[in-house]
Amino acid sequence: MTTQQIEYFLQLSDELHYWRTSYKVNITQSVLSRQIKALEDELQIELFKRSNRKVELTPAGRFLQQQWKPIMEQMNAVIQYGRKIHQGAGGSVVINHPGSISYDLLPDLLNRILSVYPDIKVELVQSKHSHGIELLKAFEADLCYSRNQYIDDFVASKLIGEDSLALVVPVANPILTESDITPEALKGEPFILSTLTDGETYQVKMEQMFTRYGIEPDIRFESDFGSMILSLIEKGFGVSVMPVSYSLANHPGVRFIKLPFEVPLYLHWRKDEDNAVVSNILQLT
Repeated sequence: MTTQQIEYFLQLSDELHYWRTSYKVNITQSVLSRQIKALEDELQIELFKRSNRKVELTPAGRFLQQQWKPIMEQMNAVIQYGRKIHQGAGGSVVINHPGSISYDLLPDLLNRILSVYPDIKVELVQSKHSHGIELLKAFEADLCYSRNQYIDDFVASKLIGEDSLALVVPVANPILTESDITPEALKGEPFILSTLTDGETYQVKMEQMFTRYGIEPDIRFESDFGSMILSLIEKGFGVSVMPVSYSLANHPGVRFIKLPFEVPLYLHWRKDEDNAVVSNILQLT
């Protein structure tokens, strides 16, 4: 018994006409008859009652039609989806990202993915920035956006763009423009910053910025989650320096003051990636 024979049986059980069925499945009527007869012989079940005037399902044939039809529909759907995975048009992908791209770049990418590959499932993960590459190497993420550049035999990277830094203060803070930023203006202000790691690109840019304004930040809180930092600023816990793209969140109670410093954004993935979904998404970035 083959799936092809079951497909012939199901088509004939719908049409109840050998000539129309053979035309639809693109075989001759004699071949169709032999296939149905071979199926009946193997199963030792009469599936159809035949006469010169009509073809009818037997009770056993009707039972098998009811049981096999949903099974075959499900199997065909699984095969089609498997083919999409093979072609990179289906399946799933895990993207690790910083919060700063949640308001412009990431939604734009998801929109492109949805329009070209509507059957791909995307899982979005936001981890501590220092853990992104670890997730990639552990095969727990497929793509990783990061403000830091990595040179690694396992990881491939490309520069996506740059984002200006901004001083973020509560709306009641007297600092209104870049020219207002002085050591005196920020004296006694607690800073809320992302966790900084020596030597990383983002940390180097932050140091350059602090040196430029003569600031020795009093770091009271650290968080790698921008929404938490913005909430703390709104509540008056301190000030921060963040990528200006966070301003697109329109968080209440905070003000962004753009600075003449930019931080890069890189996209990382595993070298020699054999997941067609990842390869196709990379072409959209």
